[in-house]
Amino acid sequence: MTPPPPKVQRYLRRVTLLLPPTAARHVRAELHGNLYQTMLDARLNGLTEADAWAAALRQAGPAIPAAVRFARTHTLGLALRWLLAAGLLGGAAYAIQGTHPTSPTQHLAQP
Repeated sequence: MTPPPPKVQRYLRRVTLLLPPTAARHVRAELHGNLYQTMLDARLNGLTEADAWAAALRQAGPAIPAAVRFARTHTLGLALRWLLAAGLLGGAAYAIQGTHPTSPTQHLAQP
């Protein structure tokens, strides 16, 4: 596969801007393949290569909403794991600190 034009490279960078590096590489490669196939389909319809790349980008949609969708998909699980770990550690720290408030075991009569 030939390297994409600069406009496509910018699009790929913008779409993967919010992702961790490993996920960004995978998503960028997958998205580049999809854009390339869309460009080839447009070429079969008689467009020049530059026009076909432009058509592929139009069909892919704006970069920022796509970046947000990819970020939700690839980072929400990580955020939830961190939140769960923090909750578990906080609960464990509370359990071992030993200064729990005592609850009354019997009621005292008030005069």
